[in-house]
Amino acid sequence: MYRVLLMNHKGYTLIESLFQLVIFALFVQLFVLFFYWKAPIERQYTNMTGAAWEMFVVDLQEELINVQSFTLYPGASGLEVKTERGNIRIEQKNNVIRKTVDGQGHIPLLTNVSSLKFTRNDSTLFAVAEMLDGTTKERDFEIGLYLQ
Repeated sequence: MYRVLLMNHKGYTLIESLFQLVIFALFVQLFVLFFYWKAPIERQYTNMTGAAWEMFVVDLQEELINVQSFTLYPGASGLEVKTERGNIRIEQKNNVIRKTVDGQGHIPLLTNVSSLKFTRNDSTLFAVAEMLDGTTKERDFEIGLYLQ
């Protein structure tokens, strides 16, 4: 009778399987919560056109603070300003709005642009950019002309 009561403890018991099931259920919940959190973050960081446009606005307004002369290109797709640093051109080339200083360097200011149009009214510059995704961005800029 003594031999019948001895059990083999090397097997897989019901309590062990329930314990593993509880741990698995906790990991599944964390997994689902991760994807629930990830979706809005991914949407926010994959669409950076708003942030890129705002950085372009800041860069362009900085160039227009102390301007000695201001010229719009024919067709209003670019502009040239003369400042203390030299002649600065801002124009669209392919899908990029770029800046050159004294004809040197090509600094990209904004990418993924399908068209760009400038309009001047006294000391105000109005810019309209159509992006490749079809959205339209608009902004007014103040031109700070000063006499030498």
